[in-house]
Amino acid sequence: MIEIVQNYENYINSLPELINKSFYKTEFFMQKLGLKHATFYRKLKSNSFTHQEVKLITNLLFPEEILIQQLQRGEEDIKAGKTIDFEDFKNELRAKYNF
Repeated sequence: MIEIVQNYENYINSLPELINKSFYKTEFFMQKLGLKHATFYRKLKSNSFTHQEVKLITNLLFPEEILIQQLQRGEEDIKAGKTIDFEDFKNELRAKYNF
């Protein structure tokens, strides 16, 4: 458990560098988090992002890993038989969106 906390703390401390090295501009993170300029930089400097903000930042920084996880879950669903027929899916969409 202590190792998890230390890894999280190290990750939080590395967020400014990760954000700076990302392909996105800082304004993008501010917009996605819904934070004003001063608030974002204060939180970045003091490492005081909420756990939900950290989760969102992580999703923005590592979209490939999120996609891989989603694909793995999809494969697991297929193996477990959690699938739906395409025609049934189309009918559900038509009913939902009134096409």
